Amino acid sequence: MSSQVILPSETIIQRYGSSLAGKTMTGISSESIAGELAIQLSAAAPRLLILSARAEEKVTPIAEKIKFTTPDVKIRFLAMDLGDMSSIRQAADTLRDVPKIDHLICVAGVMVPPYGTTKDGFETQFGVNYLANFLLVKLLLPKVRPAGAESSVIIVASSAVRSGKVEFGDVGFTEGRTYDPLVAYAQSNAARVMFVKALAERLGDQGIRTFSIDPGAVQSGLQRHFSSEFQEMVARLSNSGGLVDLDGKPIELPPWTTKSEGAATVITGMIDPTIQEHNGAFLHNNAVADEELHSHIMDQNNWAKLWELSEQMIHESFAV
Repeated sequence: MSSQVILPSETIIQRYGSSLAGKTMTGISSESIAGELAIQLSAAAPRLLILSARAEEKVTPIAEKIKFTTPDVKIRFLAMDLGDMSSIRQAADTLRDVPKIDHLICVAGVMVPPYGTTKDGFETQFGVNYLANFLLVKLLLPKVRPAGAESSVIIVASSAVRSGKVEFGDVGFTEGRTYDPLVAYAQSNAARVMFVKALAERLGDQGIRTFSIDPGAVQSGLQRHFSSEFQEMVARLSNSGGLVDLDGKPIELPPWTTKSEGAATVITGMIDPTIQEHNGAFLHNNAVADEELHSHIMDQNNWAKLWELSEQMIHESFAV
């Protein structure tokens, strides 16, 4: 994959953006890649962009920029705390008046924080990065279906998926006693990718595009928990050249990319017609990259186990 050209969002919009005109998109938050994504998508003249965050002031700068450059695009704020299942349910309920959602894009997350739990008692990274997406997609999929073929559900993951696995017997790290922030981050991203594969399989030929995304390494608020010790550890791993995935395949740490380049693969998943036959795939550098995944993630039995575990954790079934 290293030989590929990393394209900016503008290129993807120029190629395929006409399909976004008049569409409704939600699940977009205001930070880093998501903010850039909202700005890029606004250039394609969607009917409505729904910007989600815990507090409206987080999306205000993005909304103001969009209103200045593309005043005809309607913007709606959706208050939602991904660390609170009741907040996610309430947010979905406020969209009762939205008849359909053409593109549901889940971008927000946390990375390597100190051990903590969500309001519902889940390890923070598993709860925010993965379970929140599982519940949100469950609640909003009935609005995506009416959008018909070419609608999409896009889940942003990370390059950390290459070293991640779901510890089905202990996703919470023994209530924090065995917690490793990077291992937990990798687990949450493995879960994201496995969920997308299971969802695509269950959706079958309904025509809903479903992809997980590695946007690359984009400097943003996501790195706010990086300590100097953590950065030194990453540098040592990068220089050692000995980092491998669970199958022993070498892992290349990604170079830093721009926010526009980070958003580009998300837009690829939404609208690029050349990847449509690969529904459920993991995308990296604007292309299908399932060969970068290891056997734990590609095991369909693990998809089923994760789905069942997720239903148990949210106390709801998710029948597709």
